[in-house]
Amino acid sequence: MPQDHYFMAEIGIDMQEIQRRMDFVGFDKNDIKKLSEMQDFAKQHGEQIVGAFYQHLLSFRETRLLLKNQGTIDRLMSSQKTYLSEIFRGRFDKHYFEQRLKTGAVHHRIGLKPKWYMEIYAFYENYISTLISEAYRHESDRGLSRDHALRKIFRIDMVLALEYYMYSNNLEMMAKLNHNTQAIDDFTRMLSHDLKEPLRGIEAFSSFLLEDYAKLLDQQGTRYLKFLKESGTRMKELIQDLLTLASITQKGPNLDQVDLNVLLEQVKHHLGFAIQQKQVVFSNHLPLPIVRCDALQVAEVFKNLISNAIKFNTSTPPRIDVTAYEEESCYRFSVKDNGIGIEPVYQEQVLRPFERLHHRGEYEGSGLGLAICKKVVEKAGGEIWLESEAGVGSTFYFTLPKNNRY
Repeated sequence: MPQDHYFMAEIGIDMQEIQRRMDFVGFDKNDIKKLSEMQDFAKQHGEQIVGAFYQHLLSFRETRLLLKNQGTIDRLMSSQKTYLSEIFRGRFDKHYFEQRLKTGAVHHRIGLKPKWYMEIYAFYENYISTLISEAYRHESDRGLSRDHALRKIFRIDMVLALEYYMYSNNLEMMAKLNHNTQAIDDFTRMLSHDLKEPLRGIEAFSSFLLEDYAKLLDQQGTRYLKFLKESGTRMKELIQDLLTLASITQKGPNLDQVDLNVLLEQVKHHLGFAIQQKQVVFSNHLPLPIVRCDALQVAEVFKNLISNAIKFNTSTPPRIDVTAYEEESCYRFSVKDNGIGIEPVYQEQVLRPFERLHHRGEYEGSGLGLAICKKVVEKAGGEIWLESEAGVGSTFYFTLPKNNRY
């Protein structure tokens, strides 16, 4: 691909798109003709315009810092003379617009922010407009039409320079984002392997000591070992929940049409031991819908809500009611229990990471379950909230969009 055509191809602009932009601002053949008739004007005033442009740059510290050596100044003056001659030659071809995009690329490279070269275009408009007014003082209509034509092409040129500047800026930001994502991935791998491995060792050898050396330990030693084993287990659960939260935050969803009735049964099977141990009674008044969603992530929501409904429940038997209602643009789900409930002052707090309303010895868990629910639901474009009364029970609501595109 020839170098002159590189910038347009890179950002996906062709001459058809350029023509569409010309049509939008009303820059047509008559405008081109008017500008091409001003070549004598350009020859007469070119040096004056570029000189005034240079003096204008020197009046601002930010632009003055760019003019550090004579070579830079010479290149700048030459490029501006070329630019003016191209405008008044009236040859608005592919090469011309490539140069406008190149202007944006150069400004990004040297660190000249858009506000400064937008000011440069404004200077050109105002300064040249005054010269045109003088040159055509006896033909004001002709002068005004040429002034309008010049302003139109300046608008197109300025937008192109700005467009490539922003494109370059986005590439730079994406490179930084990819670097940060890689760092997070490395940290996640470290969590999943380097930290879990020693924890498994602590948990296993604590069990060995409790089983094989129980007779050698007094009551306090046994209590210490049990505490050590439980701490390792809690840390492992916390790491797993952190990995789940990181995965939801980093990775895009795997969308599919999911039968939530099947998904709910899978969640119940996963929680089978706790359900059986507490003799939990489930009721579903209405069948759950088929929803376009990420099955694994939505399963996490149901798993955490149902797990909490079992855990924070002293009723006999615990009752959990899972329902779904179809609304105009979403499905609204609820998980209702007859558990210990949450006082109003704490209801917003429980959806935050690591927020616990009870001592660790009372109820197990990492404090991340509801934060995971909130992250999944909000990332899918839904909302999550709760209604609760202490000593009566809680109902957690969440919505999922019908046309879920994430």
